[in-house]
Amino acid sequence: MTEHNDQVVDAFIDLRSPYSYLALQPARALAQRSGVIFEWWPYITDFRSAYGGEIEQRSSRDIAKLKYLYMDCRRLAKLQGLTIRATTSLWDASLASQAVLFAKSRNRLWEFCDPLLAAFWRREFDLESSAQLEAALADAGLQASDWREYLEVSAQRDLATASERAERLGVFGAPTFVYRGDLFWGGDRLDLLAASINPTTTSADPP
Repeated sequence: MTEHNDQVVDAFIDLRSPYSYLALQPARALAQRSGVIFEWWPYITDFRSAYGGEIEQRSSRDIAKLKYLYMDCRRLAKLQGLTIRATTSLWDASLASQAVLFAKSRNRLWEFCDPLLAAFWRREFDLESSAQLEAALADAGLQASDWREYLEVSAQRDLATASERAERLGVFGAPTFVYRGDLFWGGDRLDLLAASINPTTTSADPP
């Protein structure tokens, strides 16, 4: 794949980002409507730096900002019929991101991600649990033995490749969509992405 392909959008999402979750439905609708391929990549945001360190270390301002963020996300989620509950931990998303790449490589990305994310945002799924991730992959129609082999052989390399690609393209947060070298950060920039893909397009599907 070339770095700036007119028929490809590089889409970077963080499984722990509520705004990434909220962007999925309208972004996938845009992909279907436009005919442009969305190449999905996991992205691991440095939430500690972005939101004031560990939960117990945060200032009152950081806490107020996060309370607003989740209140805002719940309002937006309601429009899509989704549930978003506030964070309870700064999860390590490395293993889950590797599982995303594995599911993607087997053409089962959304069969894996959709139920996992719905459960995670209801706070019914532990992103750090190898057992729960393996069960989710099995529910998506993937073999546990293949997943274990992938972990041993390819997982770290593939996640490093995704991270390197994000850095090379200038990605600094999620969700970010990169089209023809231009970055569109946030689900609220999908209208601009749609217009860039097709200048006659005035808006993306509403969330």
